[in-house]
Amino acid sequence: MPLLFLFLALPALAQIYKWVDEQGTVHYTDDPATPGARPVKDLPGLSTYEPRQLPETVLEEEKDAEAGDSSSQQAGYRVLEVISPEPEGTVRSSPGEVPVFVALDPPLQGEDYLQVILDGKPWPGKFTSTVIKLENVDRGEHSIAVAVYDGKGRELKRSDSHIFYLHRTIARPQ
Repeated sequence: MPLLFLFLALPALAQIYKWVDEQGTVHYTDDPATPGARPVKDLPGLSTYEPRQLPETVLEEEKDAEAGDSSSQQAGYRVLEVISPEPEGTVRSSPGEVPVFVALDPPLQGEDYLQVILDGKPWPGKFTSTVIKLENVDRGEHSIAVAVYDGKGRELKRSDSHIFYLHRTIARPQ
C-alpha cells in the first residue's frame, strides 16, 4: 500500500523547463529534451482576483426572515445597488456594450422586474436578471441606477445613481 502512494506523488515532483524561441517568445514545458530548455527554479505566483464585497444586509432582518417573520418579508427589497460599472469606473468597449451587475436582496419576486436608468432616462427593456448588457451606449460620461418595479409598473425601490465612463475605440483616417 505505501508503494501506491509513492507512485501517486511522482507527478508532483515533475520539473518545469523554460525556453525561448527565435521570435523571443517564452515557452514552458515538462519535456527536458526540448532544445534550449532549462529547469525553472521559481515559477511566478498564480494570478488572483479579489472581487468587490457585496453590500451587507441588515443582520436582524436576515434573522427575522430565517425565523419566518412575515413582517420582514413584506418590507420589500433591502438591497439594490449597481455593482458594475463601478462608481467613477471606466468601461472600454468599441461597440458600446456596458455590462451591468446588480446586487439585489431578496431576489426578484413574482412579476417584479428591473429597469436600468441611464442618464436619468429608462433604458428600453424589463429585466428579470441581475446581469444586464446594455448595447450601443454612446461614449463619454454617464450616470446609472436601477429600479425594481412590480408587475403593474409601480416603482418599489431605486438604487443610488453614480457616474461611470465609456471609452469606445474609434478608427481615425490616416
